[in-house]
Amino acid sequence: MNVGNEPSPETLAALYEILGQFNKTGAELTPGTRFSEDLNFDSLVVMEFVAVVEDRFDISIPLNILPDIASVRELGLAVEKIVAENS
Repeated sequence: MNVGNEPSPETLAALYEILGQFNKTGAELTPGTRFSEDLNFDSLVVMEFVAVVEDRFDISIPLNILPDIASVRELGLAVEKIVAENS
């Protein structure tokens, strides 16, 4: 498992796949893509998106960490940390 400054390519690929259905702006998806600034996510979209991510990775993302997650990279790292803690 990759624990570092970058999420694994597998985690990023899964997040990009999920983001495809939420990417209404047509923004290019990169690790640095920001949810509110680049994708125009509002709180409702964030909650829908988080629910899909949780289902995909079979995890529960604590609501208290969401304000600290602004980019795809940060979400990928958080997902991998939660997966590692649950295994």
